[in-house]
Amino acid sequence: MSHSRSTRLVSFGRPVGRVFLAALAATVLALPAMSCSITGPSRTDAQRELSRNRQRWTSAGIHNYEFDYQLLCGCPPENTRPVHITVRQDAVASVVHNDDGLATFTSVSGWPTVNGLFADVQARLDEGVDRITVEYDPTYGYPRSIVVDVAAMTVDDEYSHRAGNLRPLP
Repeated sequence: MSHSRSTRLVSFGRPVGRVFLAALAATVLALPAMSCSITGPSRTDAQRELSRNRQRWTSAGIHNYEFDYQLLCGCPPENTRPVHITVRQDAVASVVHNDDGLATFTSVSGWPTVNGLFADVQARLDEGVDRITVEYDPTYGYPRSIVVDVAAMTVDDEYSHRAGNLRPLP
């Protein structure tokens, strides 16, 4: 049994010229050979960099610290205001807004520790997001900036974490 395929080019207002058709055919034939790549380090390099910086953080032996944090996303404003997080024995102890010093309305359990930031990077690498860019602190190795685009062709799936001014506490 044979199947026949017919392709129709529809022209709106003017005939399609041979040069155009030749260019279109060349483009269509070249599509399988073209690929879209993400610039930057490979997944292996990103995993290696994550492991190296996580080791730097672990070696520092910091379990009590404070840092400034902001989540940037299409989330409610309460979740995206810059905050100051205090961590005691690797658990979030308090979260206050940077602008007014008042405690947040959300539970402290919803805010990240440095280990939580590392875990987010690992989870995104494991799930194979389309794009992830991480900047690590040169002293302690913690992720200072994590920018994620889960699916490049999807709208509103991007988010980022910003952490800084980390200070160990006694």
